[in-house]
Amino acid sequence: MIDLEKMAEAHKRLFPNATLESQVWKLEEEIREYIEAVYDNDLKQEIKESADVVIVCGGLARWCPMVAEYIKGIFFDSVDVEKEVARKWQINLKRKWVWNGKTYHHEGKDNV
Repeated sequence: MIDLEKMAEAHKRLFPNATLESQVWKLEEEIREYIEAVYDNDLKQEIKESADVVIVCGGLARWCPMVAEYIKGIFFDSVDVEKEVARKWQINLKRKWVWNGKTYHHEGKDNV
């Protein structure tokens, strides 16, 4: 089960400069990537991008927990998404994150 409250606590430590505005920017970025996967008819990528949206909701829950839960409910629609969220969240916890003045992005490439 995905616990946005726990993710929000970890988000505070990982992303100390994050703001509500920066988290909304990140959410928009991830939703755009999800939409691209839908247009490409790429189910595997849709699952990955759905997981990214749910992970961003973990950060959004710092400021707007009800909105975060609502959005999570839209994108969290299968066991596959739950598994992908768990997998990618563990990867994100180990990444080095850099603030670019607007949002955080991880350094380097990895095979996610």
